[in-house]
Amino acid sequence: MGVRFEIDYKEIEALERNIKLIPGKAEQAINEVLHVEGVRIATEQITNLLPVSKRHKNHSKNSNWAKSRTGNLEFTVLTKGGAASNKGSYGYLVFPDEGRGRSNPTAHHFMQRGLDAATPIIVEKMSEKLTQIIQEVL
Repeated sequence: MGVRFEIDYKEIEALERNIKLIPGKAEQAINEVLHVEGVRIATEQITNLLPVSKRHKNHSKNSNWAKSRTGNLEFTVLTKGGAASNKGSYGYLVFPDEGRGRSNPTAHHFMQRGLDAATPIIVEKMSEKLTQIIQEVL
């Protein structure tokens, strides 16, 4: 289970002018922001929305539950582990997120909602980074 952040044209329109000013450096700068700050911000926003089960003393919300994969102009935030029954796995997060099981009839979609909350912050960080590079070049 995970959510994937990708830059699409709608989100990048505001950055387009700055990208055109530094075409050879923009992609690298955006990747730097996404792979470090973007992953951190998205994980924090998702963590804020994690439901806390009354049955788990050590809950994922209070631990290092996420891992990430990065690619060109993208990252994916995933839960650590695999099957919910595996020790140290946070795979059980799929149940409340997707509304699976008898005790989880309502999907919470905290992964997507957290990413949605993180997106404007991440886009602002990309804009700041591009502006910084433009100022250094000029």
